[in-house]
Amino acid sequence: MKIENKNEALKLEFFKALYQCAENAYAPKLEAFERAMKQYKGSTEIDGSEESAITVRNITYEIVESQVSSDIPSPKADATSYSEKRGRNATSIERLCRSIRQRLPFDEMNDMDERYTYIYGGSVWYVDWDNESEYMGEVGGVRVECISPCDFIPQPSIYNIEDMEYCFLKFVTTKSELTRRYGIPEENTVLADFEYEYDGEADASDTVKTVTCFYRDEDGEIGRFIFSGDLILSDLPRYYMRKKRVCRECGEEEALCRCKNGKTESCDVEYEHIVRSHDSAGEPCTIDIPYYVPRIFPIVIRKNTSAEKQLFGQSDCDYIRPEQQAINKIESRILQKLLRAGITPIVPEDASISLNNSVFGQVIKMKPGESVAQYGKVDTTPNISQDIAEAERLYDHAKRVIGISDAFQGVDTGAYAESGYAKQLRINQASGRLQSKKKMKHAAYARIDKIIFSLHLAFADEPRRLSYRDAYGRIHESEFSRYDFIELDIAKGRYFYDDAYLFSVDLNGGNEYQREALWQRNLENLKAGTLGNPTEPATLLRYWQCQERAHYPYARENVEYFTDCNSGTEVRTFGKTDLT
Repeated sequence: MKIENKNEALKLEFFKALYQCAENAYAPKLEAFERAMKQYKGSTEIDGSEESAITVRNITYEIVESQVSSDIPSPKADATSYSEKRGRNATSIERLCRSIRQRLPFDEMNDMDERYTYIYGGSVWYVDWDNESEYMGEVGGVRVECISPCDFIPQPSIYNIEDMEYCFLKFVTTKSELTRRYGIPEENTVLADFEYEYDGEADASDTVKTVTCFYRDEDGEIGRFIFSGDLILSDLPRYYMRKKRVCRECGEEEALCRCKNGKTESCDVEYEHIVRSHDSAGEPCTIDIPYYVPRIFPIVIRKNTSAEKQLFGQSDCDYIRPEQQAINKIESRILQKLLRAGITPIVPEDASISLNNSVFGQVIKMKPGESVAQYGKVDTTPNISQDIAEAERLYDHAKRVIGISDAFQGVDTGAYAESGYAKQLRINQASGRLQSKKKMKHAAYARIDKIIFSLHLAFADEPRRLSYRDAYGRIHESEFSRYDFIELDIAKGRYFYDDAYLFSVDLNGGNEYQREALWQRNLENLKAGTLGNPTEPATLLRYWQCQERAHYPYARENVEYFTDCNSGTEVRTFGKTDLT
């Protein structure tokens, strides 16, 4: 996208017009998002009718919630061309991404991500570098957020984030944040776009709406422009390039400038000086290498299931909306029938009926000589069995549309007795139609890991300290250093950062099965002898290490116990072991 050298006012108007155009084109999608969320929350609206349902059986909520998974995929990286060094680097990348999973609130973000995906058809992940972050002496770190698709405005008619020239993110912040983070004078904050409008008698709002635009310039570099109302908060044309402040007159860095006129400007820094070795005299040998500059948007789109010419995937709410609407009508009809129903008494014409406050509500006084047979009743209770059957049929239809069975929802039909492991296998088979959704989740996490790696390659000057557990359960210290990825292009005679790595997820590293099933499988492996002789301490140690990885209660204590046994701290004789 061509960004001409405009003054601030013209540049602001340019991006505001661009944002307004994209938002107008995105308006039908935002309306669909709003309709889907209302349906998920149990809206009483009936399409094509001004009347609303008087009751709702929220099958949408039930179906969406039954698909929510707490599984967070484990990272996996592979070098495009293998060497021993690249193999070590790939392992270092995996440990880096895994540590970030543990450090950031991925459990909470995954919980939102799951619901956004099934309700809206997709979710948005924002992965960027935060220079203000500090952790154990490490300056800077990644910032990861899961954002609602309602707060993301894409370029119109482009259905792949990598093909876009620009896109927008909407955030809500405070006036104090504008002053603290962007250096806006407090008196200028009145020009911001406030979230709420107040009349003259009310207090001023403190919440402000900001818009962040990421765009590609003519060279393919990523730029960032942030504004709020009539305020420019940040303007970084080459966002991922290293910056430094230099004097406008002498061109020296701000710290080395002797002009002392205070007039500085920001300029890009393309090369860094790295000490690679020392000569025979002990003097450092340095090389000049270009800083690594990411050329991808810090945005990842997770799709539910793919749809033709759609940035996001297919919304489950849209596909089961006809069944939800029909069930709401039927349930409303059932309730109306029951409300009209009743038992009407039959009494003689001259019967005397009086009301009182007793539990019976009314008393019939019989005259002398009258018979109880003269009295009766008319039962107008309707037959709603067909309505109930139709509502259940529509509910089953909605589940089949999504690919959900009773077994997947954990509903016990009681048709026959089966073991827990057999039931788990049946659930896995029933969820086969949902595999594409899981694949889309894995693809999104792989792209998140790729961005995390790129940002560390560009900005992580200090080595990142990591820890990992080996196959024997021992914890080791490790580190990620971007300088380990420096390679020499012999043909061109220059150094560069090697980013040729393929990202996916480790299917063996996540909690793909229920923990109880893993515990049972580990025990079966021990009994079968696949881990070794079950009577030997080394085999039992391996078994409890497997159980520890599956989060078996008190497995850690058993690992420590058998570790001491194998190291000779305690000598015991193991006879026949009862494994039942």
